[in-house]
Amino acid sequence: MPQGIPEEIIDEIRQRTDLVGLVGEYLKLERRGKNMVGLCPFHSEKTPSFSVSPDKQLFHCFGCGASGNVFSLIMQMEKLTFPEAARFLGRRSGVNIPERRSVSPAEDDLKERVFKLNHLAARFYAYCLHNTTPGKNALEYLLKRGIKQETIELFMLGYAPADWTGFFNFARKKGVSPDLMVQGGLVSPGREKGHYDRFRNRLMFPIANISGNVAGFGGRALEEGEKNGPKYLNSPETPVFDKGSMLYGLNLAREEIRRSKKAIVMEGYTDVITAFQAGIRNAVASLGTALTAEQGRLLRYQAETAVTAYDSDSAGEAATWRGLAILQASGCLVQVAVLPEGSDPDSYIRQYGPESFVKLIDNASPLMEYRLQQLKRRFNLASDQGRINYIEELMPFLMAAVNQVEQDFYLKRASEELGVNEEALRSELKKRRGRSGRYREQEKKEQPDEQEKITARPEEKTIISLMLQSKEIAEEARNLLQLEFIEDPKIREVIEEIWDLSAGETVLSAEKLLNRFEDQEIIKLITEAVTKPLWQDLPPLVAKRNIEDSIKKLHKNWVNKKLRVLRKKRESYEAQGLLDEVNKLLLEEQELLFKKDGDPYR
Repeated sequence: MPQGIPEEIIDEIRQRTDLVGLVGEYLKLERRGKNMVGLCPFHSEKTPSFSVSPDKQLFHCFGCGASGNVFSLIMQMEKLTFPEAARFLGRRSGVNIPERRSVSPAEDDLKERVFKLNHLAARFYAYCLHNTTPGKNALEYLLKRGIKQETIELFMLGYAPADWTGFFNFARKKGVSPDLMVQGGLVSPGREKGHYDRFRNRLMFPIANISGNVAGFGGRALEEGEKNGPKYLNSPETPVFDKGSMLYGLNLAREEIRRSKKAIVMEGYTDVITAFQAGIRNAVASLGTALTAEQGRLLRYQAETAVTAYDSDSAGEAATWRGLAILQASGCLVQVAVLPEGSDPDSYIRQYGPESFVKLIDNASPLMEYRLQQLKRRFNLASDQGRINYIEELMPFLMAAVNQVEQDFYLKRASEELGVNEEALRSELKKRRGRSGRYREQEKKEQPDEQEKITARPEEKTIISLMLQSKEIAEEARNLLQLEFIEDPKIREVIEEIWDLSAGETVLSAEKLLNRFEDQEIIKLITEAVTKPLWQDLPPLVAKRNIEDSIKKLHKNWVNKKLRVLRKKRESYEAQGLLDEVNKLLLEEQELLFKKDGDPYR
């Protein structure tokens, strides 16, 4: 196994980790026959196509093709390498992975080290908040805002001292290299020499990923002025932090989001913290940016409805609208809660109480309804230019409507508001949708494939599927199948690995086979083959007959290909008058024709 993890340890982790339970930590699943289904976390969709097999401990998306086992899932969800995923699942399942001998910190995995560094930094900032004089001033600020001590601890809030090298010196004493601190986004190199802390004199908000690991930080300046930098400062992009793909508070809110099927999207850290403390535990924040497609997907596989509760002064900004359109396109039912002017969720809850805020959320307007109201206020519909601007901004939202019924309803409403023919609007919408489709097709064509595609015949998939169901069938295939019948080298590699696995295992396991590959195309091929309902639970004799038939078809294809090559060669020799060579090739052709419809090994 990579990076020295013994194979028996990998097996133990795999056996202790239930795929259904693991997937259930990331998205909502429902039973459908033998399998569990949900919305795929790897692409935007409105109808579930992500299937999990409890029996085989494998997942497969029939929409985008994502496939694999527990390790593949964590590698894709958390963006980890195989060794990182193994350590992640080892911690989760209580399996101890022995450290490699003579390992220096520089040789450890970078992401693992950055996570550890962030945990160290969070503890340092928490200590400074409670045990230093400037920190106690920051603590007093939090307490005055009504944030309780237990909430401060739950969200791991802290204080970054004003000293330029406070954290740097602390981490150096703990043996952390300056290079790692720079890679983790916690310090910056000086212009000429040395290093200085990125976060200084700031209230610190650790930002955890969905699994609860601290991935980055947000820091709020405690003093205003240009010399203190921006009011809010986030970690830069690091190996574990990308603010466009994270939601603040999701690790704490996801349970309630799934229960209620609703997520409340806010802008600020304190909005989420105040809401959580008040018992509103399905709130997340978009880290001060317009929502991204990645965040939209993250919300969609947790919630059916997303209610935005943004500060009143940002509710009409263009970036906000783009974010809401992205969220709607991800498949969420989007609603907008309107806060009084000058309010944000934090101040509103503190002033009016959680019950009033919940009522405001319950009365939120559907996104399209709210959009129409906003457009009507912004543009003078009595003028031609006003109507043109209204249509220009409305069309993208109509195109992103959740379903045809919603689209038709608001198209009719818009035609009434504008006083224009409904069919004219519908025609314009159709025209724009056509252009959009062509652009998407062009983008698809221009996108290079990341990995070479596997060309697998149905017979080859059948052979892989049936061999993985039984050692006896795998042995039968080994006796009948010649690897030269298989054209694609990747498929040959898969078959050889199955034979190798069957020689040393009591029971064949597709899940175990997947651990031998990192190529996503191979993982997809194996998972698709082994989860196809057509080949599951066949009686032994039927399975044996099917594998024999599949091998015969491959043999026939192989013979036909060789015949084509020989005939082409023979025709060339005939044209040159080389009769001896022609006769030799005719004998070869006759021998192949004799084999064509018979036993592959005759």
